[in-house]
Amino acid sequence: MRQLFLITLFCVAMGENSFAANTQDKLYTLDNKMYTGYISTQIPGEQIIFMSDGQAIPFSISDLLMIRYEANNPELLTGLNDVIKTRSGHIYQGQIVEQVFGKAIKIQTSDGLRNVDMSEILEQQKVKMSKDYSFMEQAPYKTIVKTKTGDEYTGVIIFQYYGRGKEPSYLEISSEDGISKRVYIGDIEQMRRIPNEAYREVEAFSVKDGKVYFNQIEIEPTVLAMHQKGKRFLFYLENKDIANHTAIECGMGKLSIQMKEDSDYSMYKLIKIDLMKIGKNECYAYDNDLVYNNLIDPYTSTIDNKKVITKVYNVRKGMYLFYRQGSNSAFFIDIK
Repeated sequence: MRQLFLITLFCVAMGENSFAANTQDKLYTLDNKMYTGYISTQIPGEQIIFMSDGQAIPFSISDLLMIRYEANNPELLTGLNDVIKTRSGHIYQGQIVEQVFGKAIKIQTSDGLRNVDMSEILEQQKVKMSKDYSFMEQAPYKTIVKTKTGDEYTGVIIFQYYGRGKEPSYLEISSEDGISKRVYIGDIEQMRRIPNEAYREVEAFSVKDGKVYFNQIEIEPTVLAMHQKGKRFLFYLENKDIANHTAIECGMGKLSIQMKEDSDYSMYKLIKIDLMKIGKNECYAYDNDLVYNNLIDPYTSTIDNKKVITKVYNVRKGMYLFYRQGSNSAFFIDIK
């Protein structure tokens, strides 16, 4: 019974990444039936309640074969990744995509798909995909852990330890204020998943092969007109009504830009832009002076093992321009 409980707990602890909006997991039973949805509640060692097509369906643990999780796009900046440490010292980092109850899990790593026996797992934990956001901000759902003594703890499960013999197993749950609480497995009566209102997606631009993407969707640049007066070059939009721009409803927040280290990343700039008087018309425009005065520097800049640079900028309401120096096209960003 204890082993069955650890297996069902594993679904809750590691399922956070799979429950973003429109993401559905697949639950397979021993009688060859498949249900699409997500685990909402678990009664340790006995039962899970699976939400499928708006219906809450109870299942006995002994009737289940496996569950498959839909992995996040690895290029997304929001979410939680999985780290598995085995008793032999091996460490696997990525996203858990499958669990065969009582037998093994599969984790998608940068080196491929790895199969890990359940009996070999010593620890598992969550790591943040964005260093600038908390665990609570990157988990689409949070978990309510209710103990046999009636205590309740709400937050994101960030760590789980698998004991053997008399060594107790436990999990750690991080609350909204960032404080972690250790809860022993044997003390848990029920675990229930609820939507997390604090969840937020990181708004991100990325530059790949000369193309620009916003949240992984390619966007088209706006071509600017150029006006030269003496040594001064002015780039402007002839019509201040921008048909092609990216609107972000955040007011104040963070904006991330990703690109490869070898993509002339130093040539790409982000500036705050205002209407300027050009003749009798007001246009969105910039010149060297505006770039010098309104250039926004990232407050963090990191590079991963794939040589992808992530720059994070503080932004507030207003119109911004993301462009490559020497180009007469740009990307307008309206922070609302």
